[in-house]
Amino acid sequence: MGNKTKKAQVVLAVIDEARHSFEFLLLRTNERRGSFWQNVTGKIEDGETIEEGGLREAIEETNLDITHIVDMLNLGLFYDFTDQRERKVHEECFLIILDQKWAVKIDPHEHEEYQWVSINDIRRESVKYLSNFETLEKASSLLRHWGGR
Repeated sequence: MGNKTKKAQVVLAVIDEARHSFEFLLLRTNERRGSFWQNVTGKIEDGETIEEGGLREAIEETNLDITHIVDMLNLGLFYDFTDQRERKVHEECFLIILDQKWAVKIDPHEHEEYQWVSINDIRRESVKYLSNFETLEKASSLLRHWGGR
């Protein structure tokens, strides 16, 4: 990967026992960053594995309560692209499954809003980037088979 910037994209899914389904947490970037919906994403810091960085970003961007984590899975998806700052980026994708919702707090320097979306309501237009949608689709497929749900 050389001098590529490493990033993680993390889908946060909570078990919805009442509907025997799942919900995804989506974040809307603030106006300065483009005001679009996405999954948790973030840069991996020196000395971190990509998994550690993904979990750290989820905690920083949502106030994730790690006591509710049931599982963290590498989705086996990765993307190589050039970002808006002309940096070469390598991004790997993860799914974190949680047993309940928590007190989500977003950083206004990055995001302006969040929403919980049913696994059945995710559409291409739910997020700006195709890579986010493909990651949500892969997570949906795994979750439909996970635990017989």
